[in-house]
Amino acid sequence: MVGHGVASSCAIAAGESDRPASDKVVLRLGWLEDPDNLNPFVGYSDSSYEIWSLQYDYLFAERPDGTHGPELASERPTKENGGISSDDTVWTVRIRPGVKWHDGQPLTAEDVAFTYNYIVKGGLWNFTMLTAGIDHAEAVDPTTVRIVCTKPKADLLVACSAIPIVPKHIWEGVKPSVAQSSYVTKPPLVGSGPFQVVKFKKGVLVRMVRNPAYWGEEPVVDEIIFETYTNADTLAQDLKLHAIAAAEGIPRAQFVRLKDDVGFGSSEWNVSAFDYLTLNCKEGPSKGNPVLRDREVRRALAMAIDRHALVETAWNGLAEPGVSIINPGIWSDPDFHWRPPPGEELAFDLAGARRTLDAAGYRDSDGDGVREDKNGRPIKLRLWAATNNPQDQLQGKLIAGWWKDIGIGVEFQILDIGAIDDHYWNFEGDTYTPDYDAYMSMTLGYLDPGQTVPWFTTAQIGNWNEPCWSNDEYDRLSDEQVSTMDPMRRAEMIWRMQELMYEEAVYPVLAYPFRLQAYDTGQWEGWEPLGYGGRGGGSGPVFYTTQNVETYLHLRPVEEGGGRSRSQLTAVVAVAVAVVVVVGAVSWALVRRRSRREETLE
Repeated sequence: MVGHGVASSCAIAAGESDRPASDKVVLRLGWLEDPDNLNPFVGYSDSSYEIWSLQYDYLFAERPDGTHGPELASERPTKENGGISSDDTVWTVRIRPGVKWHDGQPLTAEDVAFTYNYIVKGGLWNFTMLTAGIDHAEAVDPTTVRIVCTKPKADLLVACSAIPIVPKHIWEGVKPSVAQSSYVTKPPLVGSGPFQVVKFKKGVLVRMVRNPAYWGEEPVVDEIIFETYTNADTLAQDLKLHAIAAAEGIPRAQFVRLKDDVGFGSSEWNVSAFDYLTLNCKEGPSKGNPVLRDREVRRALAMAIDRHALVETAWNGLAEPGVSIINPGIWSDPDFHWRPPPGEELAFDLAGARRTLDAAGYRDSDGDGVREDKNGRPIKLRLWAATNNPQDQLQGKLIAGWWKDIGIGVEFQILDIGAIDDHYWNFEGDTYTPDYDAYMSMTLGYLDPGQTVPWFTTAQIGNWNEPCWSNDEYDRLSDEQVSTMDPMRRAEMIWRMQELMYEEAVYPVLAYPFRLQAYDTGQWEGWEPLGYGGRGGGSGPVFYTTQNVETYLHLRPVEEGGGRSRSQLTAVVAVAVAVVVVVGAVSWALVRRRSRREETLE
């Protein structure tokens, strides 16, 4: 048998009732952080989204090549097949007949319409950025749903690939305000995906079983058990010993050795993650240093950051220098990533940063090494990194040093992420009054770049707009790109929005960090890598991508000798949801898709 034991780094071994029968093919997946919540209207961690991608169906799905095709829908709507109205505001989607929920109830267009209306009318935060522009949905008949938008919605296909369809008969009795706050989903969860959650022990495991009534391809795998791990080094060692079949987040030194082993596949990948610095430039009530409202000060601070040094020192080479909020190497025809033309970069230039501050009127008049603001007060900025992000801690020390070199006083502190959030969400009475100058963090962009850029509109100040920045041109372009159906014209708008943010230096992107993934190709076949996201154009990840379920559907043991039957195999797949490098582990749960809802749920 392969992987017959549980890795010693697991927080706790599964009880006897969780041990699979010997005639089943079982994948054991391990991670350093289990799902924060299995309620799809509350959870936001990567692990939660991974579970939902197997538990629920979506109208459409992203394929490994990056295209989107039908999942619960039976075909992709077009104007030619009558699925899209002439004015692009109404989509008529036909869904597969005969689909059943895990509890045996039929899944119909009523469930699809309910899901979308529940989110839109209930204002459910987890998906409102995706449903923006949707007025309502209606069931035409049991297998036809109509989605009505207020205006053309360019990202509708991608949005419908990220909204799980939930059963009306389960959720219609739950008020939306409760659904996104205190409602607890208890196993067995009811969905319609290829696997079903039948057990969830917080901090221990999530157990999923194959859905025998699944409408699609039948997986070879009978059960998946996600277990919580505590030691990434043991994880990598178990992979090399074939006790587990795959691992993400293994230490760099061991990853390098595995890359050269013909029995393993590997990937250094990043689909949409970026590490950033946010500067508080809020006009009006704010406890941030007012000098940050000055564009020239922010540009000087951006010029005093050596991103290449950050990559080599803080990220140990496992990242690329950051540029903008839309990652490179993800999209094509068009590529939505923007970078400044040669000669217009805010490149590392301490002398240039000093000249910029001098020209803007910020000088060190008393010769103490710290410049004064327009009122003669020494400029001192608070710079923060989170306790559970060692890379940002190293970056902070470097940045603080560079800023001091250009005459800016810096108080660098490492704070608990909750404390940083409290300062960001600071209110004076009923008035939002952010109390910070600058902090670093990491986030993940959406599948569609047009869903990421609205974070920084004026309407999102006090919510997703962390720098509290307001720009009329940016707001206008954000509104226009949503309903621009021509891809190239839309790309031009999104390029300009990135350019505006870069020029204003309100949210300098520091790095695009890579995750490390290796998997056993000698004993397992059917791994389905994404066709994008790999370093230098290499293979993308084969699992833990939330929308790519093909690996789970296709994975099977390699035939050996006379073949290996299901009764002879229990497999272990381990997933550590953290980037681990020499300096420590970054918690990818640091993603800061901010909303007031998230803060109230902590």
